[in-house]
Amino acid sequence: ARRGRPLAPFDTMHETATVPSSIRWTERWIRRAWGLPTGEGFYCDHPSKGSGARRSPAYQMVNEQGNTMTMETATWEEANDALCKIRKYAPGGPQAKDGTREHERRVNCEFGLHEFMRTNYLLKSVVPEGRSDALLSVSLGEDIWHILTVQMSLPRLLLLEVLVEFAFIFAGSAALIAVAVAEGQLVAPGLLGSKLMLSFTTVRISSDAIFGWQERIPSTTPEIAVLALIGWFHWLLLSVAGSIIVARALRPLQQVGFAPDCAMNETEISVRMVNLRRTVMLYDVKVALVCTISGMRYNLPLTNGMTTYDSIYTYPMTFKHDLTAPDSPLNKKNLDLAKFQSIGVSLTATDNAGNPVVAHAMYWNPKAWTVRRREFQNTFADCSPYPRILRGKWADQVRMYRAPNSASEFAGSNIPDFLFNMDNFHVIHATETDSAV
Repeated sequence: ARRGRPLAPFDTMHETATVPSSIRWTERWIRRAWGLPTGEGFYCDHPSKGSGARRSPAYQMVNEQGNTMTMETATWEEANDALCKIRKYAPGGPQAKDGTREHERRVNCEFGLHEFMRTNYLLKSVVPEGRSDALLSVSLGEDIWHILTVQMSLPRLLLLEVLVEFAFIFAGSAALIAVAVAEGQLVAPGLLGSKLMLSFTTVRISSDAIFGWQERIPSTTPEIAVLALIGWFHWLLLSVAGSIIVARALRPLQQVGFAPDCAMNETEISVRMVNLRRTVMLYDVKVALVCTISGMRYNLPLTNGMTTYDSIYTYPMTFKHDLTAPDSPLNKKNLDLAKFQSIGVSLTATDNAGNPVVAHAMYWNPKAWTVRRREFQNTFADCSPYPRILRGKWADQVRMYRAPNSASEFAGSNIPDFLFNMDNFHVIHATETDSAV
């Protein structure tokens, strides 16, 4: 493809730009094997063509008539350069000396940012002290069960299972050796090896697979009793492990993703959300917005009094609060911005499989005293910016299909009716030089 200029409509019929992959080839192969989406680029053909629809690097802009146009380019670098001229949140832009990172541009949707905030800041920002931390507990068994079913990561849980299995085998062989010594047998390498192999039979490995088809000395009554106890305890271990697996499998999956930042202007606060899977539909969706001012929490009613949505599918959603409403706690002319700390949003719903859906995000005011503290800034020192409240408006995301580099309308032979640009999901266009609240 030609470099240095956008492709004209005539060029697009003959040249296809190479799209760099955003995932590894192994993940791409696995996704294709499971039927998961792997497409990349903006549609230059109508999506009704299916897998044969051509996709290419591009960027989107709004013309004077208010129509969203897709401008195809030869490379993603050209598309990024064109976007940097439009957006104020560009790499290398003005940075606040106090470390608030309010002008720093994000590079993608960062759906894991809010979980990072929850585990690395919110849950660690307060630590109990006093006579004994163990007093903050209902019971030891319930705390351990919570660690196994909720808190412990899956790799650590699998490693723990392997270590417990081997420890169980060696403990069983030690008990069998003790029984043999009590019966008068001499401790020898052959005895140690035979009892270790016999212990393996208690973890569902048949004795014939270990000893082969050969005669061996029958187990004595004490040894049979020890083997029975070992087998029963191993069954109990497997039952507990199975219960842990079932409990972890019943945990709600992350079905929705909130934008890494939220937008605020003179009239409204808005939070973006998208359903992460096109095969999932949410029902009875309840959304709550809350702000924190001087340590006090206040409810932020959604625009038009909405509190519950009947359903949400793959169409991106924007939840808004009207700042001009008389009941808005932020409708104050003399509000001290340093005391306006954060905005939180929570969502609860039920998906089309009957499983619960829970999501939460918290956005921070770059001018708040909390953000200026070293403890807060060090939490995000080696990663992307924290979830911010930025002054501006969301970039357009949803469009009807039009031919690339053209404002002419195009009617497809089949669905979809609309397309949404995930590259704009996290983008907020600043409305003034000081982009923060």
